[in-house]
Amino acid sequence: MAETTHSFYLRVIATDKEFFKGKVRCLTFTAYDGLRQIMAHHEDMCVATVPGELDIEAEDGSQISVVAGYGLVLIAHNRVTCLVETCESEEELDKRRAEEALDRAKERMRQKQSMREYQMTQAAMARALSRLRFKDKEIH
Repeated sequence: MAETTHSFYLRVIATDKEFFKGKVRCLTFTAYDGLRQIMAHHEDMCVATVPGELDIEAEDGSQISVVAGYGLVLIAHNRVTCLVETCESEEELDKRRAEEALDRAKERMRQKQSMREYQMTQAAMARALSRLRFKDKEIH
């Protein structure tokens, strides 16, 4: 009888680095319609991500949690590629910098902007908020 595997190959690539590659049991990420979870032999699909947590359960059972920006998760043939604009671990996050980025975004929202500037400001605010939520969760 053929042995079934309960893991799949995952690559997490940010614009500035390859964050992770290897066999995992589970990937949980934030999509536009809420949290999504991928396990071995998931159906093939492509899902857009929004700023939020990215949780990886490695094949050995260890947990890796990071905060990721906008991106795309591609699932095909028991292989998953997660392409994100940013990917930061708890150690890499600077809470003060995230608070300052949120304050700047709030100030820009109060100013008259073009539609493109408004959307860029919304994206900056979403990134800052997801970083702060992630950092606050790690403290508790």
